[in-house]
Amino acid sequence: MKKKLALILTAAMLAGTLAGCGGGDSTAGGGNAGGSAAGGGSAAAGTESGDGGSAAGATDADPYFKYEEPVTLTSFFEISPTIMADFDQEEATNSLFYQQLKEEANISIDWKWFAAATADDSVQKKSVAIASGDIPDFMIVNSAQLSLLAKSDLINRDIGEIFDAYASDKLKEWTNSDGEAVLESAKYDGQVIAIPMVGSSIDLAPMLWIRRDWIEKLGLTMPETMDELYDVMVAFRDQDPDGNGKDDTIGMVFNNNFLNASFGDGVGLFNGFGAYPRAWIEDGNGGLMYGTAAEENKAALDYLAKMYQEGLIEQDFSSNDESKASEAAVSSRAGIQYGLMWNANFPLNTTIQNDPEADWVAIPLPSATGEAARPQIALRVIGYVVVNKKCEHPEAVVRMLNFWVDKYAYSGEEYKDYLVEDANGALMFPMHWVMLKTWFPLKNLTIHNDIVEALETGDNSKVNTEGRVSYEDCLKYIDGDRAGGFSGMKTFGNDMSAFDTIGYYYDNDLFLMNEFTTAPTPTMGQKMSTVEDKIMEYYTKVIMGIESTDTYDDFVNELNALGLDQITQEVNEWYTSK
Repeated sequence: MKKKLALILTAAMLAGTLAGCGGGDSTAGGGNAGGSAAGGGSAAAGTESGDGGSAAGATDADPYFKYEEPVTLTSFFEISPTIMADFDQEEATNSLFYQQLKEEANISIDWKWFAAATADDSVQKKSVAIASGDIPDFMIVNSAQLSLLAKSDLINRDIGEIFDAYASDKLKEWTNSDGEAVLESAKYDGQVIAIPMVGSSIDLAPMLWIRRDWIEKLGLTMPETMDELYDVMVAFRDQDPDGNGKDDTIGMVFNNNFLNASFGDGVGLFNGFGAYPRAWIEDGNGGLMYGTAAEENKAALDYLAKMYQEGLIEQDFSSNDESKASEAAVSSRAGIQYGLMWNANFPLNTTIQNDPEADWVAIPLPSATGEAARPQIALRVIGYVVVNKKCEHPEAVVRMLNFWVDKYAYSGEEYKDYLVEDANGALMFPMHWVMLKTWFPLKNLTIHNDIVEALETGDNSKVNTEGRVSYEDCLKYIDGDRAGGFSGMKTFGNDMSAFDTIGYYYDNDLFLMNEFTTAPTPTMGQKMSTVEDKIMEYYTKVIMGIESTDTYDDFVNELNALGLDQITQEVNEWYTSK
């Protein structure tokens, strides 16, 4: 995985801008019918194609072009739950970001509606728009919605060529950092029909969070194997690590949605046994198989069943969702949990409010295989940008993405005006106000590396504005304000932080990628939820001792009968046709 990322990054940085398209003018606000950008009829190329949908004929397109006449595109505004309570429509849409987009590119957005970014609100509204055929100039959709649009006559199918023509080198670098799979996921009949907005796949790698203060108090060492982890859990249960004189501690936080990586889940534990639930993995015969049905899961289930039998996890875990299960960590009844890099922000940050000496650290996954455990990750596309085939300026969408990449990759005083104060008075980039945004997949790992260098050398010049908040947290923590600096130090710091662990995975090329990177197959849409329900039912019963892994083969046969066999066939038809 690391080698692939390095090669792709190098190739992307060396790549020149490809041939581009001309475009007619799509505007409210005074554009003339022939359309013109500075220098000619096509925004960047100086040529005119008239239909705005073809990239053919343009050369040396300028990714930072400015339209000569105003261009206004329609779209939908989805309000992140993070800012929903305090969202101000006027403040968001008239922010400096959008003002400067107008100033530098002469592009404005006419928002057709504002809705919460939830399945019941914005996602449903977009599905209705697709079904009615009434879509805006551009919109952001999920993979299932893209699959529907691929079969429609609503979208511009030349957007891949337009992206190649107008995307800046940096936008291409960010988009292609996880390899060909990103753009492959946006293909239909061999043609890229949407622009993927990427996130960081490596940021969702499982890790183990553990109380270092308890390890030191009990004279233990950090576990590297699953047997060693078991011994630590027993000690945490039996040796009163919280020092309250009560028999009230358990071995590990564990929730009832344990195959969903978050906090207090079991994904990392399964990975320690070489099992990869809910991931499509190579089957050894040139095809793919569903990781949840692989033989390696039996050992992980037996391990969890032993933990349950011995009281190392809550006896009522099957009734505890993530929030309820996390109370064991927050109240210092548990000092171990599997989870993700953001867990220092929640729920582990609340532990230190109750126990000022709590010292959670992140470590790589313990292994039962004799080799380093491989954390599972998946291609992370946070959305697909589709463009209405009637939009006369599809290249404007790429121009806006170039603008985002340029402004988000800011450093120095010239970008300080883009920042806004959050609820705590910290200056942050208003990312939740921006709909068209994509990310450099190594962004957070880079911030970590820059913070570590700054902490070790005293030179913080490489730490960008986003990283400054976490850097200041690290300094607070080091200076004794453990509660105030906990989240930043434990996520990005230099003392067994989450990104210390992710950096270890990256340096040692340990990530195991889910090989299925496209929209759900037909049978997935119809039957996968039934298959997943059966998996959770059986796994939970095995852990609680109601079932045994002796019946595992029968269980897999039942999954196949419920539709997994047909799903696997469809997945492999896609895989072999790539």
